[in-house]
Amino acid sequence: MNDASEYRDIMHLFLSQAELEPIKQAALSKNSVVVYPPTIDWSYMKQRPQQLMEQFSLHGFEVYYCNKTQSKTILTTSINPKLTLIHDNRYFISSMIPELKKQGKHILLWVSWSKLHAFLDQYQPDFIIYDYLDDFDAWKPYLRPMVDKADMVVTTSKILQTEMETEYPYKKSAMIPNGCDLNHFSPKPTVPVPWEFKNHTGPIITYSGAWARWVDHELVEKLALTFKDALVAIIGTEFGVSVPRTIPNLRYLGYKPYEELPPYLQYSTVCLIPFTLQPVTLATNPIKMYEYLASGRPVVSTDIPEARGIPSVHIGTSHTEFIDKARLILENQAPFRKDEVGEWLSAHTWSKRFEAIMEALEDYLHL
Repeated sequence: MNDASEYRDIMHLFLSQAELEPIKQAALSKNSVVVYPPTIDWSYMKQRPQQLMEQFSLHGFEVYYCNKTQSKTILTTSINPKLTLIHDNRYFISSMIPELKKQGKHILLWVSWSKLHAFLDQYQPDFIIYDYLDDFDAWKPYLRPMVDKADMVVTTSKILQTEMETEYPYKKSAMIPNGCDLNHFSPKPTVPVPWEFKNHTGPIITYSGAWARWVDHELVEKLALTFKDALVAIIGTEFGVSVPRTIPNLRYLGYKPYEELPPYLQYSTVCLIPFTLQPVTLATNPIKMYEYLASGRPVVSTDIPEARGIPSVHIGTSHTEFIDKARLILENQAPFRKDEVGEWLSAHTWSKRFEAIMEALEDYLHL
């Protein structure tokens, strides 16, 4: 069928939903490009924006990911045949956007930083999606103008979705949580033990992510002092606060690129989400939770809503309970529920998230 749009009013009479989906997607991807304006560099801590833009490209969309770090010597880099990294945003706006519009392309702008709301018209967008990721205080002043600017809002957690439905009932919104690349994190027997772990014979307790003000530093220190035979490994960036250097078995391993992270999780005994309870953490849907589980590791978390009811994620509602949950795992009294976790994870891949995005976009597609 060369032009699906010509028959969109009757296709549903003859084709099943499964047969319709690729036709819908092809119709949109043929005439649309997806643009992610400068927010986070492509190579920094592969997170939701990079994962979703990659999914759009793998499903046939032409994608332009604008790096926050700019360059005057390199204008673009090809990540894959459909995904282009933009290194000069002003050049992209002044030269490439007009050319795309001349080609009749529809520009779908995917935005995850509300402060950009004032600059989005420069991309000549046909449709704007605001990806509401986190409840940061610093972003609050820009939330309403960003939501008003967007055609649709996507949220990552129940709390954020409830906020949209309560405060902005006039705006189309959909909850699409984070996900995981299962192939990237699934344990592999041939992967060598990271060098930082080689000389340690006891259990390994790992936290992966930004070491920031929302991490319960006191809790992590108590954990290290309680399990002195364990290596408590902190992996990630120090975000405004430093990891303590005075406790011998609490070690900061630094930032590890996404490609290097899986072995560190695979060879851990238990992984942590030790967040303090505050607006930003209560509203978060932590990617690390998916990555820990995909690595075959049990998780101990403080009582954040998005961690409740997940197989092999153990909730500690106090410091004492958190440490007791970790002890049960270290003493092999809380086995990893591999089958349940596998079934749960299969519904939470980035590919599944892309499918949910396409479903949420159906009204826009008119197919």
